[in-house]
Amino acid sequence: MTFSWWESPARYVKSFESPFQSLMFIRAAGALGFAMSIPFLSIYLHEDLGVPMTQVGLMLATAGIFGSSAASFGGALSDRLGRHKLLVTVLSARSISFLILAFLVWKHTPFHVFAVVYILSTVLGTSIFPLMDSIVADVTPVNKRAEAYGLLRVTANVGWAIGPALGGMIVLGGYHLMFLATALMLMTSALIAGFKVSETRKLKGPESEKPGFNVLLSDGRMIRFMLVCLLMYLVKGQLVATMSVHASVNVGLSKAQIGLLYFVNGGMVVTLQVFATRLIRRFNPLHMLVIGCIIYGLGFALVGRADSLITMLLAVIIITVAEIIEAPTATTIVSKLAPEGLTGMYMGGFNMVIHLGWTVGPLMGGFLLDRVSKPAHMWEAIGMVALLAAFGFFIINRMTPVLEKGNKSVV
Repeated sequence: MTFSWWESPARYVKSFESPFQSLMFIRAAGALGFAMSIPFLSIYLHEDLGVPMTQVGLMLATAGIFGSSAASFGGALSDRLGRHKLLVTVLSARSISFLILAFLVWKHTPFHVFAVVYILSTVLGTSIFPLMDSIVADVTPVNKRAEAYGLLRVTANVGWAIGPALGGMIVLGGYHLMFLATALMLMTSALIAGFKVSETRKLKGPESEKPGFNVLLSDGRMIRFMLVCLLMYLVKGQLVATMSVHASVNVGLSKAQIGLLYFVNGGMVVTLQVFATRLIRRFNPLHMLVIGCIIYGLGFALVGRADSLITMLLAVIIITVAEIIEAPTATTIVSKLAPEGLTGMYMGGFNMVIHLGWTVGPLMGGFLLDRVSKPAHMWEAIGMVALLAAFGFFIINRMTPVLEKGNKSVV
């Protein structure tokens, strides 16, 4: 069924299968809980525990690296064991990990103990995303997957828009309450998954004994796609930590103004993602990724030239347009590249690339920001990496024509 752009959001969401509707609530609750505590994590460690920022950064990087590996294994494991039980188990375990973090904060436990539990929590968290992406692929028709992934992004951004404000109020009662609130939201997600999400991956005897990662590693199309995506996510990874530091130190924006930048980013995703996805799904998705990377390049290059709140806002708007184009498009391509019964493994490999980009990207950006005399040159270099990714997607499309107009064929 085709839906026009003016159709009510409620009726539009009802057009998807019920497991997907439940996933929207799970993603929103999880994002809300995460956003209530994570923005204040570094502040707690640095200001209350007196941990040097270098050690905080090392903890976050270590968590990201381990989490990247967990994403690939989590997806592959769901192909063998099924989605439902694994999703409930991981969500419940992550909720417990945040309960432990709340207890550690309450007891002012030393940093190294907190760091170990936080890294474990991150490993559990990154395992969730390929599971949910795989469920979407299981229950959503091919021609609606891009819109489905777009809707999940919208619900997550709603959580991220509300979460920091709630966390800022909760933290007045103590940092431990902040982590406790996150645990409760994650447990809510686990309960929704347990009662509302049925098994979507049908296991039939020997079919559950799927081949190992050699299948993914031997798929040249997927490997080429992931390598180019890594370049794109190294660029996208500058959006939070690196750009906020640059906006504060080099542009001179206040914390409230920096918050406004990210509010605009999230607000654009919430209001424009679904409409934009309905438009871009009509075109060759690799062409859309080429365009998205070019726009990323322009946006991040402008960050280096920005000298005021207005120019930074313009840069963020441009970057968000690229994000709206590429995020659901890339995930949809992976869902179509995956062979029958191996969606989880492929989603896991793809999510590993995403998390590597978000982990290594800020390290790369911070290294350049510390060593390049003119910040504009650093951001222009980031922009060039985005253009290199655009060229990579262009070459992939030339080598293997991908996904004809209307998403009727596969790579």
